[in-house]
Amino acid sequence: MPEQKVFSFDWALWFLWIMATTLGWLVTNFLAVGVSYFAAGFAISLLQSFVLQGRINHTIRWVIAGTIGWAIGWLVILFAVPNGLELIDGLVVGLAMGIAGWIVLRRQVHWAGWWIMLSIVGWTTGLALLPGFLSTGATAGALTGIALVFLLGNPKKLTSQET
Repeated sequence: MPEQKVFSFDWALWFLWIMATTLGWLVTNFLAVGVSYFAAGFAISLLQSFVLQGRINHTIRWVIAGTIGWAIGWLVILFAVPNGLELIDGLVVGLAMGIAGWIVLRRQVHWAGWWIMLSIVGWTTGLALLPGFLSTGATAGALTGIALVFLLGNPKKLTSQET
């Protein structure tokens, strides 16, 4: 009878993910508002990619996808969402970042589609329900970090063509 794998929550990964997301969010809050909308995606994704190093292949794809996803999300918000609807802002950014992350994760982990849902929950909670200088990034990082720990605990076996 094959030995069953026991899941163990990676607290270090979760903590580092929260720190990367929070620091990326904080750094961009010091920039001019228009710049920070777009720089945040790059800063957050870049810092997250350091955490992902050795855990997924081609972390540069995480940076590119996250930067593009964040920019698309904020462009939609700037042109289509009236001011003061933070709940919608969180849904849009979470969806855009979720799809961007899913594109990178789908070939590397089982159940990568859950990343989209948890990104929506994380960013909606951070931007709308618990907004703040520190709390937005920390909340989004904590909630998406939980998803990441579980997803990375279920990797797919990659073929030589996918590496």
